[in-house]
Amino acid sequence: EAKLKDLRAGLQVKTKTISQAKRQKQEKEAEIQRIDQELPALETKLKELRQKKVWKKEEEADAEKMQAECKTELPRLRQRVKELEEKVASLEKDLAVAGEGTTTTTTKKVVSEYAKWMEGADAAREEDMADVESWDMPDEDDGPSESPAAPAPAPPEPEKPRDVGWAGWLRSWFRAEDPLEKELREMESQVKSHKDSKSRLKKELDELPEDKLGFASLRDKCLEYKTSEYTYKLCFFKDAKQSHTRLGNWESFTSPTEAIFKNGEMCFGGPARSLKVTFQCGATEEVLALDEPSRCSYAAVVRHAGACIETMQQDLESPRTRHPKEEL
Repeated sequence: EAKLKDLRAGLQVKTKTISQAKRQKQEKEAEIQRIDQELPALETKLKELRQKKVWKKEEEADAEKMQAECKTELPRLRQRVKELEEKVASLEKDLAVAGEGTTTTTTKKVVSEYAKWMEGADAAREEDMADVESWDMPDEDDGPSESPAAPAPAPPEPEKPRDVGWAGWLRSWFRAEDPLEKELREMESQVKSHKDSKSRLKKELDELPEDKLGFASLRDKCLEYKTSEYTYKLCFFKDAKQSHTRLGNWESFTSPTEAIFKNGEMCFGGPARSLKVTFQCGATEEVLALDEPSRCSYAAVVRHAGACIETMQQDLESPRTRHPKEEL
């Protein structure tokens, strides 16, 4: 009667677990489909951004090359300018020597015109001074006059930019203003996130095929079992440990009620550790027993509703009739 009661409770838990697992499976499949629809466009965009980055590097390289060529050409151009200035100075000197005999009359005429201009300028200045003296200026005895408002302080001169050259300015502008690098990083992160999500979802679907959905509650769950010497920790779909020793990584289900962890830490001079799990029907989740039947090979018995099968209920409710010969 106790077994039958426990079996019925386990079947109820299993039915509920399967229902939730099927809904989660549909959601994961829909998410994978969405990722498959979005990923091609994201990858195309990423490819375009990477190509733009290549072009930008080529532009910066061309700018640096141009700057280097300018640095090489500049001394030659300066030397050429100096030569031309010397030639112009020489020509001006020759013209001055050749024109000394013909400029006397012209010089006198220019001086006469200058003198007339200066006389007119003096008269205009005297008239301006007379106008200034006629202004009604306040006397010093009339009392203090209002002081004129102080002039506003001149704004500080802008800091002269450091001469970094045309190529250096172009590089700094690209880095400070152009959002290409930021957009590229964001797109790479988005593509990677989509791929990682798809890989994780497919892995979760493969780990729990249709006939194992009753064990879905073990995902992301760890069960412990303590002895006087060790603490065992079974993290399903991940790994199993004996205190700090890794007994194995989750491999797969090997039968409707069995699973295995493989490729644990190597025993001294022996094989790699492994752990076989046998599931027993029950409404609760717990490790009933764990031992080492052979060197570096461990075995655990775990109670879980996923191991409950409807045929068990039929067997318990309708026990097989014993044959008379079996009683003898």
